[in-house]
Parts: sequence; structure tokens; C-alpha cells
Amino acid sequence: MNSPKTLLEISGAPKKNLDWNKAALVLIDFQREYSDGVLQLGEQGQEAITNAAKLLAYARKNNVPIFHVVHHAKPGSVVFDPNTNNTNLIKDVEANNEEEVITKSLPSSFYNTELCDLLSLTSRKQLVLAGFMSHMCVTATAIKALELGYENFVCADACASRDLKYIDGSLVKAESVHKAAMAALNDRYATLINCSDVID
Repeated sequence: MNSPKTLLEISGAPKKNLDWNKAALVLIDFQREYSDGVLQLGEQGQEAITNAAKLLAYARKNNVPIFHVVHHAKPGSVVFDPNTNNTNLIKDVEANNEEEVITKSLPSSFYNTELCDLLSLTSRKQLVLAGFMSHMCVTATAIKALELGYENFVCADACASRDLKYIDGSLVKAESVHKAAMAALNDRYATLINCSDVID
């Protein structure tokens, strides 16, 4: 059986190659809600954090622009309550004093935020995306970034999702949710990469 092709391959689109000199790193929702709160992502989440920390260290070493995005719900919300520590960045991927931290309220990192304007100031047109969750905020951000003219490179092993349920109530395991989300992005919206493939 032949391996299925992406829509990009079917259309004959040229393969995109990451050039860190043309790229910015966007880390999405690496917050304690996913490590200590209601939405804990377990081993898959910890692996993503470990790989995101490697990306962050590499970007800092090579003077790549870095943007941290965090999600805030309304005060008193069950998840992402800004009055709790669970909206704080996870220690391994905390921003330093020179890095922008952007607050959002919906899945897309671009909606009602300053991310687009800040990226424009860098003149970089490639984005390396990593974060939580694969099927939600990473996907929403990648789709909008493509619409804004960016080339997306999603670091699959620095993203993670949680268990979901299907319409019939059956369980869809987190790994399946993650893989399906990554495959969908790879079909048209992004080039999938792994951490070890793009850092020295």
C-alpha cells in the first residue's frame, strides 16, 4: 500500500526548509495548568516540555527572536484563572527579561494580541511553533499564521494533547489526538519537524 501524500505533495508545492536566520520561536501555553493543574498532560506533556526547553536554549544561543504566549481566562474560571499560579510559565521554559510574554484569551495566539505586530518588527517570515495543546492552540495559531503569510514549522515532539471523547462518548487517547492534529497541520498548514532535527 502506498503511503498517503499530503495536499502539499499532491499539489507539487516545494518542500520548505527551516532557516533559523529567518525564523522566530513561538512557545504556546507552556503553563502550569498543564503540569500541575486540571489539564495535566502526563508523560507526553513532560517530553514536550523537555524538548521545548532545548528549543528555547538553542534560540537564545543563536539570537533567534523568542515569543512566549500564555492563556488567561476570566478570574474565577476552573482553568487558566489569572489569579492562580497555574497560569505561570513552567520553570523549564520560563521567559527571561528580554523575551516577550503575550497574553491571549482564545486559542489563536494572534487573536486580540500584539503578536503579529511584534513579529513584524523582526522581519522574519518563518515561525517555529511548539506548545499545548496540539489540537487546539497550536493548530489555531498555525492556521492563522499561514493566513498572515508565515511559513510554519511545528515541532511535533514539543507539543502534546490530552484524552478527548468522540461524539458517541468513546475515548480518543491523547497520543492519537496529538498525531491526528500534527498530521492535519502537515497536510497544508505547516512543515512538521522534531527537535533533534533542527538544533545542533
